[in-house]
Amino acid sequence: MSSSHPEHYLDSDDLNLLVEVLTTAGFYGTTANADLDGRLAAARFLMTALENGIATRDMLAAALVERGNASAGEHHTPQQTKAEAIDRWDDEGGAASGAAAKSP
Repeated sequence: MSSSHPEHYLDSDDLNLLVEVLTTAGFYGTTANADLDGRLAAARFLMTALENGIATRDMLAAALVERGNASAGEHHTPQQTKAEAIDRWDDEGGAASGAAAKSP
């Protein structure tokens, strides 16, 4: 279903939007460490969100982050996992120079 035409299937704009959101979340790209099952589950989640009227990049990204937060880490995005690891490293004194590492 297209976000702009509910009676149709996903169109190329919708698919480009999904890829953008998944890339920003760390599921695609040169540094992506996502497993295929996690990437597919996230894509399915976003497709359902589009079908339910969540049609902007920011809203889809927020829904994906909320999905990760609500699942006690089971559905974290790779970006969420990376941010948590950096925060944990910083909390354990990993920033030797005294300057705190900034999570993305």
